[in-house]
Amino acid sequence: MHKALLSALLVISLVVAEVTCGEARMGPPERPQVFQRPEDLVNYLKALNEYYAIVGRPRFGRSVNTNKRSVEELGDLKSDE
Repeated sequence: MHKALLSALLVISLVVAEVTCGEARMGPPERPQVFQRPEDLVNYLKALNEYYAIVGRPRFGRSVNTNKRSVEELGDLKSDE
């Protein structure tokens, strides 16, 4: 009973996290085929600037390269040579 409750809670938590994070992901602004007014172009460029400001922001604390070797592995490679 306890394991089933924990499993259900975990599944519900994952579903809620996916739904809330899915809404947070944004794509680039939709580009109109033709800009009718100069204000349309200005608004589009502002939205595009905001998009690239968010997407281009550095993500500190994340492991970017998963192919990093540990110090022990590098030591083993040197001894083989």
